[in-house]
Amino acid sequence: MAPSMKTEVENPKFVSAKKPNLDISLQDYLELSKVVFDWADSYDFKDWERLRGIIAPTLTVDYTQIGLSRWESMDAEEYMAMVTDPGFLGDPTVKTQHLLGATWWEKISETEVIGHHQLRAAHQVYTDPSLKTVRVKGHGHATNEHYYRKVNGVWKFAGLKPTVRWNEYQFEEVFKACHH
Repeated sequence: MAPSMKTEVENPKFVSAKKPNLDISLQDYLELSKVVFDWADSYDFKDWERLRGIIAPTLTVDYTQIGLSRWESMDAEEYMAMVTDPGFLGDPTVKTQHLLGATWWEKISETEVIGHHQLRAAHQVYTDPSLKTVRVKGHGHATNEHYYRKVNGVWKFAGLKPTVRWNEYQFEEVFKACHH
């Protein structure tokens, strides 16, 4: 049976504390670790149904550091439409690997956690779907705040805010190259 799309917390305000609460249970740690792995792996495999299964009904998305906008409360379907758009990760000529480094978890409440993740996101855009000739590549090195919300007893991915440290190659050209 699919989980209900009702949220237990409306309009979350994920705010990191100066002295973070690191007190999460082992079970929450394991469940949150699986959610972040599924987030990265679903992006890389373009497994949109798996991604849809782990996202909260509303998300906070802050892509200002990669040249897009900030959405305080983005509907799950809007998020899916954005991520799967042919001008973003939905382009079959874009291959990625979102590699997670060190992670720590900050408990905001019983139903909200911020994950602080080191991330290297490798991107290659090919000339066509045969994936034989690389058109452009660009790799981002960042730390990400990922937001997690417990919805009907299940941890869900509830948004992200990447902070770019530096980029390799033509990262700024990666998604522009999607528009052949």
